[in-house]
Amino acid sequence: MRALVTGADGFVGQWLVRRLLTDGVPVSGVIRSAEPALVTLDAASARAVAWHRCDLTDATAVREVVHKTRPEAVFHLAAQSSVPDSLSDPLRTFSINVMGLAHLLEAIRRHAPDCLVLAVGSADAYGAVRPDDLPLREDDPLRPVSPYAASKAAAESIALQYARAGMARVVAVRPFNHTGPGQSTAFAIASFAQQTAAIKRASRGGTLSSGASPATLRVGDLSPRRDICDVRDVVDAYVRLAHKGIVGRVYNVCRGADTSMREVVDLLLRLAGIEARIEVEPDRLRPVETPVLRGDPSLIMQDAGWRAATPLERTLVDMLEFYGA
Repeated sequence: MRALVTGADGFVGQWLVRRLLTDGVPVSGVIRSAEPALVTLDAASARAVAWHRCDLTDATAVREVVHKTRPEAVFHLAAQSSVPDSLSDPLRTFSINVMGLAHLLEAIRRHAPDCLVLAVGSADAYGAVRPDDLPLREDDPLRPVSPYAASKAAAESIALQYARAGMARVVAVRPFNHTGPGQSTAFAIASFAQQTAAIKRASRGGTLSSGASPATLRVGDLSPRRDICDVRDVVDAYVRLAHKGIVGRVYNVCRGADTSMREVVDLLLRLAGIEARIEVEPDRLRPVETPVLRGDPSLIMQDAGWRAATPLERTLVDMLEFYGA
């Protein structure tokens, strides 16, 4: 299988590239910059990747990359993935997330019609849900409440239209929250882990004097509950679906259990063996927040034999180590 990974130097992309190379799969990676911005992918693995600079909003450039690489499987991870950024610039988010995928699908239709496309969406597309709606299943309605979520819902609709019309072989996924080593600290759990690691280092180095007040861990709203997976489990789901997913079908990628952000913070502090004062910062609060998201993983378990295998505690331990605790 020749694989093309868009967003290959992103958080999930680097873990996916590592997994594919380990499986012996030749990988071409699409990136926006001249050089990949690597965080978790080692230099030897990076040298094994055929890197292609391409802006997915440029239809001609996308066609050229697909024509050159002739992939047998495309993992479409590239996206504008920040909810706050989508609120400040919705049009850019729509251009990247919707038109980027449309350009890719059209290039696949013309130059690699037998290719399997894994279109990565987001569980944010489910939007505002009530407790009675949980757990969320793939046939539940999409009611996005942010430009980011709306862009993912629209992109998924286009991907499924291509599949149903026989224009491309597409499997769509709705990953719920996922985290792990190397995630940008613009995301909550990574930020909490980085701050916790810094407090731990300070306490170990004697920067925090004995008897002093606990250091401060700055947070947003800690009440939302999220269905959280390890990034390495999510990558495993994507690879399995590339082999076993049913074309035209949508799959939740989730654990099937929800955890509050407060529980995540408390677990990080316990694992690090430290105390901290929790301070809510207004700049970290979202204007729109879904109280609870929890998915039903039954379909992906049935079709691909996948389930989330990594305990949250293990993920957080690895993140603390990554950030130098």
